[in-house]
Amino acid sequence: MKKHITRLLFAALLLLALCIGASAAGTSGKCGPSAYWSFDSSTGTLTISGSGAMNDYEYGNDYPWMDYRDSIQTIVIGDQITQIGRYAFTGTACSTIKFGKNVRSIGERAFLECRNLNGDLTLPDSVQIVGDRAFAGCTGLTGTLTLGSSLQTIGAGAFYDCSFSGNLVIPDSVTSIGRYAFYSRPYLRPETQGTLTLGRNLRTIGESAFCESTYTGSLTIPDSVVEIGERAFYQCENLNGTLTLGRSLRTIGKEAFYWCAFTGSLTIPEGVAEIADGAFSSLHQFNRDGMFNGTLTLPSTLKTIGAEAFAYADFSGELLIPDGVTSIGANAFAECDGFGGTLSLPDSVKTVGEWAFYQCEGFTGLKLPAGLTKIEKLSFAFMAGLKTEVAIPEGVTEIGEGAFECSYMPSVRLPSTLKKIEKQAFMHAHNLTKITLPDGLETIGDEAFDGCRFKKAIVLPASIKSIGKKAFYGYSYYGSGTLGAYFLGAAPQIVGTLNANCSFPSDWTLFYLPGTSGWTGDTYAGYKIALWDGETRWDNLRTSKFGYGWDNKGNEIETSWSVNTDTGKITLTDDLNEGCAVAVSYDAEGRVTGIGVLRTKTDFVVLNLQDTCRLFLLNASSAPRLNTPITINDYLQT
Repeated sequence: MKKHITRLLFAALLLLALCIGASAAGTSGKCGPSAYWSFDSSTGTLTISGSGAMNDYEYGNDYPWMDYRDSIQTIVIGDQITQIGRYAFTGTACSTIKFGKNVRSIGERAFLECRNLNGDLTLPDSVQIVGDRAFAGCTGLTGTLTLGSSLQTIGAGAFYDCSFSGNLVIPDSVTSIGRYAFYSRPYLRPETQGTLTLGRNLRTIGESAFCESTYTGSLTIPDSVVEIGERAFYQCENLNGTLTLGRSLRTIGKEAFYWCAFTGSLTIPEGVAEIADGAFSSLHQFNRDGMFNGTLTLPSTLKTIGAEAFAYADFSGELLIPDGVTSIGANAFAECDGFGGTLSLPDSVKTVGEWAFYQCEGFTGLKLPAGLTKIEKLSFAFMAGLKTEVAIPEGVTEIGEGAFECSYMPSVRLPSTLKKIEKQAFMHAHNLTKITLPDGLETIGDEAFDGCRFKKAIVLPASIKSIGKKAFYGYSYYGSGTLGAYFLGAAPQIVGTLNANCSFPSDWTLFYLPGTSGWTGDTYAGYKIALWDGETRWDNLRTSKFGYGWDNKGNEIETSWSVNTDTGKITLTDDLNEGCAVAVSYDAEGRVTGIGVLRTKTDFVVLNLQDTCRLFLLNASSAPRLNTPITINDYLQT
């Protein structure tokens, strides 16, 4: 009996010991070489005591207090704890953190997605490192953030998706701010936020560090900063004061200040070699007030200006591109219409991208660099302020689509190296009254000179192989347009109809010299063709009245001419225009019977076709000052 009672008593004592042991093991334990934890379920308080560093954990679900993470309300870090471990409190329900006064490091993801944290967050002065994503996803932190005076490193995404408001001061001790450190998604950002002050020893600002934040006012990048990462201040639309860049800055990342709202002038410091894509691109393209309304100063060290680097900004004054710049990207200065004076690109520039100076209406002159080989699409389009001749440098072989569309330079000098003029290259360049196409030019694209106001016929060199639709098409309401063109050489490839190119009647006859190639059959591109024998005279020309019209001053005139068929001389009652006119006559059966040129008011001579031309394309429309169509001896004003 005694043995049985003894056995029962022993078993009970063993069970009690096991229960006590199990209870003790579940609410406290070791969490570092000299660090310990305990959880008080009655208050929801998790206390880290002891000294030194806590353990690191791997996935946020293997820390020893895992079973209580939804019950933890307060985390207390002891004064002798120096390091908070990686993933130590990830996803806990804590709403309050009490930091010890000797914590030096907050590990990676230590408080990740502790969404119940709320209000302000103050880090003690002892903290030197805030690890990657340490407080990421703590969306309830809507108050102010106060960083300790000893802080040196703010890790990538350290405060990602937090919702702090108020002013933020980065201490002078901080040397680096990691990528996405203070990024917050739009629906989490406060509507209003205070100013941002960066510390005097900061060296690097990481990618998207302050992306889409709502900090206001001016921003000064300290002289200590060497690198600003991509999208560092992307779409900080409330930064509406001035921007000051520090003297040590060397790298400005892609879209670093994209869609900010800075005003005033901008000076890029010496030492910067590249302005990356979209670095200072403005909101102006969406009918918002643009960035910067003062001058732009670029450094002598600059080599590359990226795509959209300064697009849509409201700069004023002259734009001085320094010697040494080799490339200007697409849309680099698009719609920067506040610049004035002459845009002078140094000879070091080898490439100017598409749309680079699109709609820069304030420039009055344009000097292109000697090193160019191609004028890109719309690169100098809509420069409505141009008042001087534009010289395309030797070496350029192609002028791209719409390159000078709606630009108002009075004349253009084309290089001997030019092979191709793309479609709409000079479309609606209304001040362009003359053009000399170089020998060697092979292709003219659709509408290349549509809407230009040429006063003379276009001479197309023998090298021409293709002409696009409406290449020289004009507008009647401008009172002018291309009045005609003639070819030197063999038959070219015509894209579309000749009527679309040069606007002459479908019943006209084209004629060509013996021995030139490409002219076969009875028609060409839908038009009758005739062999020119070089001997036909003006026997059927007679005195003819052009009709009524108006001169350049709006005065009504009546112009008539008469021809001496023996001498080939013509006499006009009024001077039609400067230059000469070309005339062709037909017999009763519609065959070409004559061709001649009026070089002056009284000098009408037969052309020496062997020396001057191969094919005339004749325009049936009236001279610029005549509104009444001519009904006899169709002519071409040149």
